[in-house]
Amino acid sequence: MLIDPKMYQIVEEALMKNGSIARFEREQGEIKGHMMVTLCNVPDEYLTTRLDDEQVYGFEASFDFYDSTAAFAFYPKSKIAGSGVWVTPQIEGAEPPSREWIEFFVHTVLDNIQEDGSFGIPMYSFVADVGDMTVVPTAPDRKDEDNV
Repeated sequence: MLIDPKMYQIVEEALMKNGSIARFEREQGEIKGHMMVTLCNVPDEYLTTRLDDEQVYGFEASFDFYDSTAAFAFYPKSKIAGSGVWVTPQIEGAEPPSREWIEFFVHTVLDNIQEDGSFGIPMYSFVADVGDMTVVPTAPDRKDEDNV
């Protein structure tokens, strides 16, 4: 389940209103799933790399089609992983995300970290059979079509 379905709905409604969802679905097909990336705490037992001069961030993905989250630690300025991926069930007996979805999550985060190590959060991904669209909040002076 998505970590914040209400916020996801607000973003999706804004994208519907501005025509981004319709355009995406015309080009890529019907949206079949959603992923939301937020920040999380990194438990000490998962941190495998420690850099004293840089802050590590925990990135966590939730999905509308899994009842588990996936997370990893990353140093965005150095572009160094701080951990492997760990999975946390949101309900008892929840199925973990598949390897493909974990890879999609990691690639989504890495693709949305800027050269200087900055990033927007949360990241909202809309996934169709053919492609995906990820929307990330950006600073007001940055111009791109994903600025919601």
